[in-house]
Amino acid sequence: MTDEGPARQQDSPSEFSGEPESDPHAPRNVNHPKWLIPAIGVLIVALVVANQLGNAFWARWIIERPYQLLALNSSNKYLIGTTPNTELWAALVVSTLRLMAPDPLFYAIGYIYRGRALHWARQVFPASGQLFDSFDVEQDGPRPLLDAMVIIAPNNPVCLVAGVAAMNKIRFVVLATVGTIGRILVMRGIGTVFSDQIDDILESVAQYQKWLTIGSIALVVLYVLWQARSRKGLIGGVEELEEEFGDPEPDPDGTHPPGT
Repeated sequence: MTDEGPARQQDSPSEFSGEPESDPHAPRNVNHPKWLIPAIGVLIVALVVANQLGNAFWARWIIERPYQLLALNSSNKYLIGTTPNTELWAALVVSTLRLMAPDPLFYAIGYIYRGRALHWARQVFPASGQLFDSFDVEQDGPRPLLDAMVIIAPNNPVCLVAGVAAMNKIRFVVLATVGTIGRILVMRGIGTVFSDQIDDILESVAQYQKWLTIGSIALVVLYVLWQARSRKGLIGGVEELEEEFGDPEPDPDGTHPPGT
């Protein structure tokens, strides 16, 4: 990462997003089809399922199908663990696409629904409550830090906040891509340094592959059931998507209820 250089003046809302800022809690006046939120929900569910499939079958696929594992789940442990038996450029392409797949979904939720998106995100990502509070209490939020956050940690909460702040879309994609590729290269660097130790671990994984797979499947099932029953995390949060963001039904006279 390069030095930031001299401190710059805080961007005004119009300088940052190219749009005038209004009530930060109200949804933006963005026309979108009624199927958008259900479609986003389906895509998020598909990514969650892929992620959990990777967690369930990692013990077999990290040795036999490393690229398929990365396509399902490119978390840091798998980026490091697949380093000895994957090619850099192929792994870089697969992992970049997988890691960035949810970014536009959460950016869109934040961009369109703003304050309502932050309310939903607090339930789904409770550990990021302080980040959400900073954009809820302050109309502009910590905009000078947002670029750095998107580069350093372009995760789901940060992408949602970038949408809430109406970060320029091209700027968002460029920063998120740089941050994602940087993360992959760092993890593969760690995997290269410790390649001998990783090979030893993979030999043990191959020896106990059957039992590790059974145990991983059991843990994934229990985790998914817990999230679904407690309505926590992304699994529980997806169930709230349409209820939280669905357009209210109009009254018989054709008007919407007050406050909508």
